[in-house]
Amino acid sequence: MRRRAAGGGRAWAPGARPFTLVVCRAGCDGPAAAEIMDEFRRTVRACRHGVLVSTGCLRGALRCDAFGPYRSGARGLFAVAQPCDAHRRPVGGAIALGPVAGRADASAVCRWLLAGLPDDGSLPARLLAAPPPWKLAHLN
Repeated sequence: MRRRAAGGGRAWAPGARPFTLVVCRAGCDGPAAAEIMDEFRRTVRACRHGVLVSTGCLRGALRCDAFGPYRSGARGLFAVAQPCDAHRRPVGGAIALGPVAGRADASAVCRWLLAGLPDDGSLPARLLAAPPPWKLAHLN
């Protein structure tokens, strides 16, 4: 099955869309975070040109419960997904994700990554972190 993908509208075969997933581990530890990261790792390994980066605080890009002025009360991992080409050059806007709070959320994100980051509403709106993706354009 092919779907329209973010950043160019091209349809991608499952797992074929290049992307970088940057996950903030600063504010979330424990068994739930480890399970989510394991699922992200399995998914990225299944994608020919997927890259997973685990980092410290993404403050300034995301509303994080642990750091920054927002104190949103949200618990879970936060991430930014960046569509790119096979040479790691960005080809679309960065998409802020989170909080990814459990196995169900992680599975939804992973299905969305495998589908090629489509902008078809297949990613539940609750997993799109604030601020909206178009406010992250300066990060590209």
